[in-house]
Amino acid sequence: MPEYLVELYSVDASVDSAGLARLGDGTSVRYLRSILIAGDETCLHLVEADSVEQVAQAFRQAGLEADRIVEALGVQAPALLDNRRRKR
Repeated sequence: MPEYLVELYSVDASVDSAGLARLGDGTSVRYLRSILIAGDETCLHLVEADSVEQVAQAFRQAGLEADRIVEALGVQAPALLDNRRRKR
C-alpha cells in the first residue's frame, strides 16, 4: 500500500492529537507516525492509504485540514550504518 506524507502548518498539539486518535476510523487509511517541528509550527504525518484522496478525506473527517499531501517512499538505513550510530 502506498505511503503519504501529510504536512500541517500552524500546529496545535492538543487539537492534532485528538484528530489523530480518530484518523482512519471507518477508512482504509492507516496512521504510521508523526514528526513535530515545533520551531517551524509544522507537523509531518506518515500514513498508508490507497490514494491521496482517501488521505485528504480521512484528515478532514478527523478535523485536520492538510496543507500538503504527497506520496512518499521510505528508505531504511543500511544495517551496518544503523548499528554504528547506536553504539555512540
